[in-house]
Amino acid sequence: MAKKKKAEEYIYLYSKKVKISKLVNDFIVIPSFEIVKYLKNKEIYLPNYLHKALIRKNIAPAIADAESSGKFSDEMQYRLRWFDDFTIFQLERLASGYQLKIDVNEYKKDFWDIVIRNRTELGINNFEFVKLQNLTLKYAKQPQETYEEMIANFNEVYFEPDGYFDGTLIEDAQEVLENATTMTEIRDLGKKYGVDIPRRINKKQLVDIVALKLGFDDEKREEISKKSILEIERYAKRRKVNVSIELRKSDMIEYILIKMPKQAEPKYTESLEVFAGMNIEEYLYNIKFQEIAGKVKEQRKKIFKKVILLILAVGILGVVGYLAYTNFI
Repeated sequence: MAKKKKAEEYIYLYSKKVKISKLVNDFIVIPSFEIVKYLKNKEIYLPNYLHKALIRKNIAPAIADAESSGKFSDEMQYRLRWFDDFTIFQLERLASGYQLKIDVNEYKKDFWDIVIRNRTELGINNFEFVKLQNLTLKYAKQPQETYEEMIANFNEVYFEPDGYFDGTLIEDAQEVLENATTMTEIRDLGKKYGVDIPRRINKKQLVDIVALKLGFDDEKREEISKKSILEIERYAKRRKVNVSIELRKSDMIEYILIKMPKQAEPKYTESLEVFAGMNIEEYLYNIKFQEIAGKVKEQRKKIFKKVILLILAVGILGVVGYLAYTNFI
């Protein structure tokens, strides 16, 4: 059985050996606009599912505490069965709805940990971290930005890969949104993506959806547009396409996917290769485990030193006491 690769602990900046955990803690003071400027200069763009994983890991402990203390309603407890698959919208909505603060320090800490440990694959030279260290001196005494301010900037370097929606695989997003979101929330999700979802769709919109799903050309689209609404619905159903002018929750989600503006930018395949096959959530939890294990180890060292000092002190006192006793005799 192959031995698991030990997590990297140090990085060399020039000839100086620096602990990665220290570098990560130093970098959290760098404001997002500086981070974005740096990443864009390096042409580094990151998939939305990384952003989703960072939020989820950030609020997961608060969710667990709230669940165990019974703070959630029965309806919300039911929805939380799908928490592991929540989209970005659902995670942010949950955090704001229950006043669960997304800790910016923790978010940036995890962000930098991933960037530093994957620096070679991302095309970052070790020496460039020296420049970033200089920025920490500039911003060390500045107050931390809010989550909203940070994400407004980070959205310039986050992108949605093909096959994904709101940081989640499209098929998984459709399922989790249908099972764990209200119609009102889905309408709000539509607004996030520039789509105003109607209460009912008209005939033209119905034709557009059917034509898109069945891959029709202009001639075929014109042909079905001559049919009545009922005939179009039956026509689509015979071809395994369920559509209706009365929008159900699943239809609303589909409507967003069809109508949302399509991204024109490239999909940054080089950046995607870095994260291909990586379970980001597991990766982040492993980092946290190593961090906790490191703290426990340091704590044990301190306790061990205290015990040794105590034993020495007791020994010295014993010797002094013995000498005092013998002198007294």
